[in-house]
Amino acid sequence: MNKHLLVVAAAVLVSCFTANGPARAQGVDIKTIVSVNGPPVIVNQGSSLNMVGVFQIGGTTSATVTQNGSNNATGILQFGGTNSALVGQAGVNSFAFVGQTGQSATSVLSQFGSMNTGAIAQFGAFNSSTVIQTSP
Repeated sequence: MNKHLLVVAAAVLVSCFTANGPARAQGVDIKTIVSVNGPPVIVNQGSSLNMVGVFQIGGTTSATVTQNGSNNATGILQFGGTNSALVGQAGVNSFAFVGQTGQSATSVLSQFGSMNTGAIAQFGAFNSSTVIQTSP
């Protein structure tokens, strides 16, 4: 009896692997990026669940995040003289937060999905932000 159970379990396991196949897109993509006086950060995610956290400190900070999946989440914190953030999200649920502190702060947030949440907090002498949220 145990031998038959083992054969059935092995067959189910093999069928699960062949059903998913190696060519399918990754289900979850989670990234955390910490940059001190580093180059601009560019993140492109296309999984079902996308999450990214960007923390930047330096004279000039720049982050660009593009997410295309069912669920997207982005958090960007920038502390520099000149800060720039661009977030583009397409999916069912999208969440984005951008926090910027410095001499000047510029951010653009674009979300296309059924449920969009976005927040921008800027503390600088010159601040500029654009938020675009649309649903299908």
